[in-house]
Amino acid sequence: MFITIFLLLIAFVRSDIPRDIPSFSIDLDLDPIDRWSNVIPNFSQPMHEFNDEIRAQIPQVYIDVAEIIATQLDNYIPQPYHDELHSIARAISMLPADIVLINLVYELRTYCTSLLVRTLDGTILHGRNLDYDLNTDLLRRLTFHGRFFRMSNPTFEYESIHFAGSIGLLTGSRKGYFSLTINERDKNNKHWWINALMAILHLHTMPLFIITRTIFDNPFMSYKEMKYKLEHQHLIAPVYFILTDGQSSGAIITRNRLNSINPIELNSTLVQTNYDHWLDDPINDLRRTTAENILRTFNITQMTIDNIFNIALSVIPVLNRNTVYTAIMNPAKNQEIFAKIRTLK
Repeated sequence: MFITIFLLLIAFVRSDIPRDIPSFSIDLDLDPIDRWSNVIPNFSQPMHEFNDEIRAQIPQVYIDVAEIIATQLDNYIPQPYHDELHSIARAISMLPADIVLINLVYELRTYCTSLLVRTLDGTILHGRNLDYDLNTDLLRRLTFHGRFFRMSNPTFEYESIHFAGSIGLLTGSRKGYFSLTINERDKNNKHWWINALMAILHLHTMPLFIITRTIFDNPFMSYKEMKYKLEHQHLIAPVYFILTDGQSSGAIITRNRLNSINPIELNSTLVQTNYDHWLDDPINDLRRTTAENILRTFNITQMTIDNIFNIALSVIPVLNRNTVYTAIMNPAKNQEIFAKIRTLK
């Protein structure tokens, strides 16, 4: 009964029409300077628009630091990702500094809802709404479903719901191994930009877009090893990592720049937005509370992709005007990420 009422409420209040997401394949056996050549030109116009918007909103001092990093990529960004950044910039006639900034903006402005739920067949669903507070319509135009593979190794493949120009993963899944989402940890720090850039410049800390790729590109990486790395790797900014092996384990890792605090393991359900899980939601942002309350009404037979998409991740405010896409993963099963662009007005 409670679920029926929610469905009626959603149908009444929303104007969201989910849209399909375009798909592209990235062959990791290609030279890194060529890996993105069949993808990035499809997004040239929105990437230039996004870059203009970033430069209009970010103080010049931050752009100056990004340009220093870009001119010395050899010192800060390891191969092959150094060449990938250059290849993206070259493909659409942008400066490497612009691509560095775009990657940092993507990973440091993700206002999201991520959830983990156990299902009747014993596997774990991993869902997320990715919300973005900077020109959401433009981000929708930059979104695609990426399939990363190696021709030389037919058993190696992973997926990402991706923003064009990014080389890292915010929403990724490797079938039979693990899935991962990343949410910003809101610390009300007005100096977050300069702190992040200085961490790269002076502490030689790797940004998330490098850390996530080194995890997913490693064919031998296990869930346990990924979890350890995400708990201990020094970061450029605080974040939440939401991860599961899809079969038995799932967790939320709350990160400072240097260490993990108060990790929580999956029992039946977990929900993470942008605030520490041991604190109450702020009164003006009840996404986590809303999603948790809905999931409590489900029995285990109702923990399905359809119900997670149509109810838990589609009720306001979990779904909101800043939601770019919804993605649902099950790394224990041989199925693609289910994902849709969201269009709530």
